[in-house]
Amino acid sequence: MKDFKKRVQNSFNRKASSYDEYAILQKEVSRRMSEKLNMIKTQPKKILDLGCGTGFLTEELSKNYPNTDIISVDFSESMLKICRDKFKNCKVICADIDHLPLAPSKFDLIISSLTFHWCDDIYKIFQQAYNLLSNNGNLIFSSIGPDTLFELNNAMKKIDNQDHVNHFIDMHHYGDALLEIGFNDPVVDNEKITIEYEEFKDVLKSIKNIGANVLDDKNSRYLTRKDFKLIEHNYRRNEESNYPVTYEVLYGVSWKKPPMNPINNRDVIPIKAP
Repeated sequence: MKDFKKRVQNSFNRKASSYDEYAILQKEVSRRMSEKLNMIKTQPKKILDLGCGTGFLTEELSKNYPNTDIISVDFSESMLKICRDKFKNCKVICADIDHLPLAPSKFDLIISSLTFHWCDDIYKIFQQAYNLLSNNGNLIFSSIGPDTLFELNNAMKKIDNQDHVNHFIDMHHYGDALLEIGFNDPVVDNEKITIEYEEFKDVLKSIKNIGANVLDDKNSRYLTRKDFKLIEHNYRRNEESNYPVTYEVLYGVSWKKPPMNPINNRDVIPIKAP
């Protein structure tokens, strides 16, 4: 896994300059997360943005909370530089969110968009978030579910028995992990977002040019031109003869509630001595 994370980091560094042009899904999910924040109506004084990339979600946060202290974290130096250049007042930290170099600062909101599926251990991520949150603070995130890229995965299964698309955990695992760590009232739901491309080569570009084409199985063989021709032939098009690319996007919302104090709990009936 350590080698995998390093390969992902290198890939994101290489593709930082083309990321904004091709990151259609990432922009849209950041916008939808901003809408969810408006529904929750939270007013955080201190925000931690995990896996900020080039700053799509940082931008939304800056608009929603112009007077709030926002700290953005990413392990790609190149993407973090773009984020910092966009937002001169943004505080940035270059770090792997599996190993956050942060003291237990009391953040009112910890938020992350389409990052957790790259992490080693979701339980560890949630535990860190819990420790960094203030009482009544929110953890809000989006991630990728197992039905992501199913069209491409199905077409690739025609060429061999190897995995050429990464496996992603489902939303129930996220919900179970939140409960086990101690978060209150976790809600995890999902939706399908489909992007259509007129040409098959653009399907591959949409993944490669944001740096997301790194497989967790480094022993998977390189594909040949003949392989790609066969994949294109087997790729199921829609009624308009376009190539659909479906992403299963998971959204999670949870709270860190303070322990109940029986003295202040009106539902507790004191036992009097006879």
